[in-house]
Amino acid sequence: MAGLLVGSLVGCSGPAAVSAHSTDEPSISRQQKEALKGGGITWDEYQTAFKAYQACLSKKGFQLLDPHFKNDLMDFGVPAAAVDSGADDKCYSYNWSQVDQAWQIAHEDTSESAQIVANCLRAKGITPVEKYTDNLELLKHNGIDVGDCPTVG
Repeated sequence: MAGLLVGSLVGCSGPAAVSAHSTDEPSISRQQKEALKGGGITWDEYQTAFKAYQACLSKKGFQLLDPHFKNDLMDFGVPAAAVDSGADDKCYSYNWSQVDQAWQIAHEDTSESAQIVANCLRAKGITPVEKYTDNLELLKHNGIDVGDCPTVG
């Protein structure tokens, strides 16, 4: 499908290296700032921030492809034109980036990457543990490259 970037959120969008907002505008939305104050992101805060990001893109004339919840994260495609125009980066940074990053860190043990690593360990005859970072260490300790594992899917 030409003109469309598709994939999990992880790595799909990211904060700008330099803010595209003037010094008169806040760097993140008030709603995103409020969500970050509590120390942990709730499902409602995550979903609300995502909807704000999605609405921002819609106002700029872009629609996300098939947004849905998968492996504790929002999964969707981003139109290439939204990325090329800078709209994706502006909307993501302002409305969702920090909430999304906090959510992803809090849910790394149930992420798609965690499942891939656990499946890789199982395929090599090693029982995975609960924590993603511990499973990464098991790969390293056993000299296993995740690229050498069979893909599931």
